[in-house]
Amino acid sequence: MRIVIQFCVNADIFDCPVDISDNLIEYRNKFIDWLYDNQNNHSYWIYKNGEKYGCSYRSEAFVEWLNKFVLSNSIIKAKVLESNVENWDNSLLSTGF
Repeated sequence: MRIVIQFCVNADIFDCPVDISDNLIEYRNKFIDWLYDNQNNHSYWIYKNGEKYGCSYRSEAFVEWLNKFVLSNSIIKAKVLESNVENWDNSLLSTGF
């Protein structure tokens, strides 16, 4: 299923299995919890004076998390189709991060 993730003025479009889209808000919340957990050493941290200060990410981070933690045993994986899109089909399931 194609899904739009809105980031302020533009969006990314990604594709994922239907069971992910059916529970998108739940997966988004779990992803955000994982992303901002200081115990996780991922590549999306921003450092200030050597300390974790915040995160910088787009849909690639969510897709990476889905594929690694949710879809690890699935043949079908999530994938980013388009990034920084300014116009998109409003019939696609949409969420904001």
